[in-house]
Amino acid sequence: MNPVLAILNIFLDPAASVRYQRAQGKLAWLPPLLLAAAVSITISYLLRPLLEGAMYNDSLEQMAEQKARESMEAMRGILTFSMVMTPVMLAAMLAISGALVLAFGTILGARMMFPEVFTLLAHCSLIPLLAQVAQAIVVKTRGSLNSMKEMQPAFGLDLLLGDDAPRLLQGLLNYFSFFTLWYIVILGLGFAALAGVSKAKGFAMTAPVWILGLLFALAGSLVR
Repeated sequence: MNPVLAILNIFLDPAASVRYQRAQGKLAWLPPLLLAAAVSITISYLLRPLLEGAMYNDSLEQMAEQKARESMEAMRGILTFSMVMTPVMLAAMLAISGALVLAFGTILGARMMFPEVFTLLAHCSLIPLLAQVAQAIVVKTRGSLNSMKEMQPAFGLDLLLGDDAPRLLQGLLNYFSFFTLWYIVILGLGFAALAGVSKAKGFAMTAPVWILGLLFALAGSLVR
């Protein structure tokens, strides 16, 4: 029962989730990681026809039809490889985030061990997973896509922007969606409970995690 309670509580009561995680022992990180990987792979599989169609349409705007087809053959292999490697990539991203939190936590005087940091991050990652599910539902209901831009429906303040708005502004407002803000709050509260420090320190030590995500989002907005 503890893995279920740890997963359910992370969405609203991270302090309770931390207690359940500690009760599970060394493998407490495994259930949320496997759940996140399974859901991500399922979403990738279900959306793959739409994704390939959108990528092909974008390619036609930049190259001849024959070249676009050849490019898509290569991209299919990359997409398959990415889907198979999903658990490894998730674990790697959590490990990098864990190292950042541990480093900044040490600077702030928080005492934590890497395994428990990794475990809490694995549970917190289920919140961005909800964003993936919501995006998948929106994309799937559209039926067909004209471009890759439509693969990322807006859940942030970018809903208020026009198509001619600066790309960096679009990327910034798109990143701070309801799900991202929820994630930031749970991260801060969760690590404050884990380390036994103030909420201010909890938010400070986890800031590098979402700032790194913001930088990637801004970089991605420039190449769309």
